[in-house]
Amino acid sequence: MSIIILPNGTALHMDKELHLLTELQRDIARIDDGWHPSERDLADAPVLEHWSLGMRMQPCLTGEVYGHPRLRSGGKSVTSQLHVFAPHHGYARTLSRFYRLGPPATDG
Repeated sequence: MSIIILPNGTALHMDKELHLLTELQRDIARIDDGWHPSERDLADAPVLEHWSLGMRMQPCLTGEVYGHPRLRSGGKSVTSQLHVFAPHHGYARTLSRFYRLGPPATDG
């Protein structure tokens, strides 16, 4: 989910996204420390049968990037997953970093 910042500064879905990301960070840190969920921990988890790996589209931004630490200035780029989008406030936050937003693309 992406958080959209409205022109008046109101953030849509901020509390829900923050909760989800906090829980994800907590679980990843625990797994990194060697913890894995027990059968008891997973007792109430949904069961997924006949599963396979898949791909899904995630919101992102595309455009010409300038001042990126690893990409050539002026080159076309696709950002990582978009988490906060605040065009009226001049910024976006992707999974990896903040971006200052210049003028948007125009049709034609």
